[in-house]
Amino acid sequence: MNNAGNRFLAGLLLAGITITASAEKEIRFSGSAESLDSGKIVYTEQHRQTGECRNGFWAPREHQVTYRDPEGDIIAQKTLDYGDTPSRPSFTLEDQRFGERMQVRNPENGRVRIRYRASSGDESSYRIKAPDNGVIDAGFEVMVRQNWETLVEDGEDVRIQFLVPTRGKFYAFDAEPAQMKALDGEHVFRISVAGWVSSWFVDPLHLAFNDKRQLTDFHGLTNILRNPEDNHRAHIRYEHENTPGCH
Repeated sequence: MNNAGNRFLAGLLLAGITITASAEKEIRFSGSAESLDSGKIVYTEQHRQTGECRNGFWAPREHQVTYRDPEGDIIAQKTLDYGDTPSRPSFTLEDQRFGERMQVRNPENGRVRIRYRASSGDESSYRIKAPDNGVIDAGFEVMVRQNWETLVEDGEDVRIQFLVPTRGKFYAFDAEPAQMKALDGEHVFRISVAGWVSSWFVDPLHLAFNDKRQLTDFHGLTNILRNPEDNHRAHIRYEHENTPGCH
């Protein structure tokens, strides 16, 4: 398996829709990442989202994530701005241990700007056009919620174009209902690269949600470095302090 190819996966979101919005709310949740290799807790996540209910779905507006090691020290931080295109949020992720930094900006004109600094210090930049079904980073939660009927009630797949920012390109991915006993949520979905040509070097992600459409589990390659070259593979279990009450 190609390690660079594996570092693709870390989030998703489907296209925005005509909306009926409610007052802005705030939700908080946390995650605990257990290594798939060692079985030990390797880091935790603290999430704070502000957003609103749109057509019965929770739509985040701003999102802050703090990552800490088992000793409680901050190892990375991430900020997201979903703007008016929740499928394609702008975001910045910076690892404070190894110097890796990813910045993605999605202005209104749909020309996505990417700047990436690897842990080695090498830098790259791209400017690409986002497809209509384009997905950037941590939008997989909204993607699932907006396609709940298709995925859960109809049991059908959803095709998206997911941005791989280190390569400056959108790739076709499929989201589909699945099963995995290790996950706690009532509804499990697999996110995988579409087509046999590229699927050999990318492991699928598995996500689980409860009946309130909240993310309960993430299983697969994370966006947090294990060392300067490799990302953690982990099972992240989430606990929610509150719910937005959108339905």
